[in-house]
Amino acid sequence: MITIGEIASLVGGELKGEAETPIYGVGTLRGASQGQVAFLLDARHEEDAKRTEASAVVCGRGMLREPLQGKAVVFVQDALSAFVKTLSLFERRPEPKGLMEPIFLSKDVSLGEGVTIYPFVYVGARARIGNNVTIYPLVTIGEDVEIGDGTVIYPNVTIYPGTVIGKRVRIHAGSVVGSDGFGYFFDGKVHVKIPQIGNVIVEDDVEIGANVAVDRATIGSTIIRRGVKIDNLVQVAHNVEIGEDSLIVAQVGIAGSVTIGRNVILAGQVGVRDHVRIGDNVRAAGKTGITKDVKDGETVSGNPHMRHDEWKRLQFYLRRLPLLFRRLKELEARVKGERDDRD
Repeated sequence: MITIGEIASLVGGELKGEAETPIYGVGTLRGASQGQVAFLLDARHEEDAKRTEASAVVCGRGMLREPLQGKAVVFVQDALSAFVKTLSLFERRPEPKGLMEPIFLSKDVSLGEGVTIYPFVYVGARARIGNNVTIYPLVTIGEDVEIGDGTVIYPNVTIYPGTVIGKRVRIHAGSVVGSDGFGYFFDGKVHVKIPQIGNVIVEDDVEIGANVAVDRATIGSTIIRRGVKIDNLVQVAHNVEIGEDSLIVAQVGIAGSVTIGRNVILAGQVGVRDHVRIGDNVRAAGKTGITKDVKDGETVSGNPHMRHDEWKRLQFYLRRLPLLFRRLKELEARVKGERDDRD
């Protein structure tokens, strides 16, 4: 339990109401109950704030035209930032529990302080696991893997040998990091596998969603830079590099040897062909097919991709095609009729 006064202090807000109001959780304006705090993030929902059952409301300055009766209200400059900070107070965090048998630790494994390993985990030889790492059940960690301090690895994750994972990384259930890249050549008779002898490097503060596949490099490294956030069901192929603070949304497929710049957003189901370079601060709309290099700062859409303003203009023309077709048929009929009259 925490008081609304303590929340107001945390978010740097101005409190109107009883500072000792107890808060046990966060709810939506429509679904909150007594003991919860709700957030007014958009002035259009002011009526919901008036009717909410929440004990307290946090809102941006100027969003309320009238005072809320019987509730504590915290006014802040940035309601969304306050929302995120408040959620962190109620977030469930792994508690250190030590080593819980049965687990298998190979020889020469290095474990830091405060490590938690749940049952049915395999850790390969010479693996190095940092301080305060949490590894949930049924995780497989290969030989020579490095895992940095504060990282959390959820159930059924597989980390192949030689993978390097930084600090405060989260890898969600079912993901595979370091599997072989999809590399083959045709010798005239069969597809011959190209050995994949590189590794994967995941830098600090990366989050990898559920059921993501990150392939090891053919040679060198596949690199996920600091602060990258990868959604569920994403494929990252061999020798890809994703720049700092980029967002990769669900069902994106990135082919081999792609280089992605910093602060890039690839929306859902974007596909990127091999050996493409995507610049910094690029935005790609959902289902975009990126077939060639994209310059810094561009927003692209469509398949094959084009500038977003061009794509919108194309959609305008496509919607008008039935009308234009009817007009064309009318003109053809009129021209034909005029010719028949002359004949």
